[in-house]
Amino acid sequence: MWHSPLTLLRPLVLLIPALLAACSTPYRPAVVVRDSAPFPGIVNLVQNGGGRPLDVILVHGMCTHDAAWANHGIDRIAGVVSANVPAQAVASSNGIQLVERRQQIGGTPVRFHALIWSPLTAPLKRQLDYDNTGTPTDCSSAGNGECKPKRAWLNGYVKDRLLNDCLSDVVIYEGKSGNAIREAMVESVSRIIESNPNGERTLAVVAESLGSKILFDALSSMLESTQPRTRELGLQASRRLGLLFMAGNQLPILGLAGQNIERQPDLRSAGTPDALQRFLELRRRQAGSSRAEAIARLAVVAFTDPNDLLSYRLLPARYAAPDVAVADVLVSNARTWLGLIENPVAAHLDYLENPDVGDLIACGYPRFSGCR
Repeated sequence: MWHSPLTLLRPLVLLIPALLAACSTPYRPAVVVRDSAPFPGIVNLVQNGGGRPLDVILVHGMCTHDAAWANHGIDRIAGVVSANVPAQAVASSNGIQLVERRQQIGGTPVRFHALIWSPLTAPLKRQLDYDNTGTPTDCSSAGNGECKPKRAWLNGYVKDRLLNDCLSDVVIYEGKSGNAIREAMVESVSRIIESNPNGERTLAVVAESLGSKILFDALSSMLESTQPRTRELGLQASRRLGLLFMAGNQLPILGLAGQNIERQPDLRSAGTPDALQRFLELRRRQAGSSRAEAIARLAVVAFTDPNDLLSYRLLPARYAAPDVAVADVLVSNARTWLGLIENPVAAHLDYLENPDVGDLIACGYPRFSGCR
């Protein structure tokens, strides 16, 4: 029996609305988890800073990143606060690339600094290139070139990105190269702080996944340094830090590497301090022994997409203290298809692409009245 093309297409046309209805972004708009503390945004620091220069540091997480990420990340944040201006040239320090941008926002100089540490791990990760998915070849016969096994598309996509390019960064940092990466981060942060010695709450940080741990380790190293100048810069960074945004938090799983299986910690409060807890404790201890009478309250905000396989909520109970206010925010970075799957790469890498994340970084919660 002959059927017209229109007749054959009709079921597909009727299926499209059903497929679209089955796609969802359950946490867009974002949901601030109960018991989270209110937190300011960058606009609040600008409005309440009395015109003092403000520094905003961006640190990427695992997976290869470049200057395009830096410029785009700055665009996403600065665009909510004010109009964009051209970025300055990329500078390099100890293998870490630094992309900087300066602009005036309401009479306050704001300096964005994006730290790109990917060049440090790239040479080692190239050892895994042979395993990346390519056009399948006959691996059983000689003379057919490089062996490229056949992989399902999704498996190949995840293997190439999340395993070979991303989790490899964790292995490198937790191994013998960790000290070198940490020292390079210390030098980069020191340069930023030294170029703008300023008062309290004039520093904001946006750090992604593994980048958060690298930054906290570097700040702790500065506070414990035997070199007076480095230790003083660590104190300055601690006093100035007023806002800390974490995207794709990995501290719970990374913290397992520092724990002993012979000790059984409480499930909600790790027995061994993680990188953030250690930094916060050093911050209190060092500030108490310095000339400063007190340290300003630090707002710590964690953005988590529940479908991000590599991310964990922060759990305020682990970190909240009189000098620290903690908030967990649930977001959706991409669509969930048929309630079954969200693109795992987008779920982990696209926090700064998410308009809700950019808005909360700029305007805080509850939303600052001065935000457009």
